[in-house]
Amino acid sequence: MKHILNASTSSKEYNYELFFWDGLSQNLKQYESVESFKNLCEKGCPNYNKKWSCPPFSPSFSKFTQKYKYIKVVLLTIRIDQFDNIKNNYLKIKAANSILKSRVDKVLRSFISDDIYYISTGSCRLCKPCKCKINLPCAHPELKTYSFEALGINVSDLTADLFGIKLQWYSKNNLPEYTSVVAALISTHELESVDIVGELRKLN
Repeated sequence: MKHILNASTSSKEYNYELFFWDGLSQNLKQYESVESFKNLCEKGCPNYNKKWSCPPFSPSFSKFTQKYKYIKVVLLTIRIDQFDNIKNNYLKIKAANSILKSRVDKVLRSFISDDIYYISTGSCRLCKPCKCKINLPCAHPELKTYSFEALGINVSDLTADLFGIKLQWYSKNNLPEYTSVVAALISTHELESVDIVGELRKLN
């Protein structure tokens, strides 16, 4: 089921789409390719070996979800043509991603408990800089989050299969039709999507 929500900023109101997929955590192991994504991160990501939430320190998806039977995958998308008030294409993407990431991070992080944990849209952003950069232990190990990619999951294949939606990427010569963020809640019991929708609506 698709939900259409509003996001208000100081200058404009935007619409974004929200999708859910519910299932067993073990059913997503087919998208796991830990070594492949570890190598990609090592070659192309500045956070590699610089954040406790990133490779080579992040666990595999299988290990991380071991105690959590259920998973609720959350996908948010927003059309870029709504940002016609911004002239620079890169800044359009940056603004769109900021709207989605800030909302999903605030809401899903609030669900963390003894029985629920959060797979984030990117590397953990609790500490700036991450204590890893200054050779210190993680300051908040109980709140540290990992992204699907850091756990070795192929998110492009996952979203295509679960939602029928292809992730689109920005490049210097290509402005995508929409941008997306993917996160999840893993839990020991089934969760209601309506609770997440309600919390997101409160942010408008």
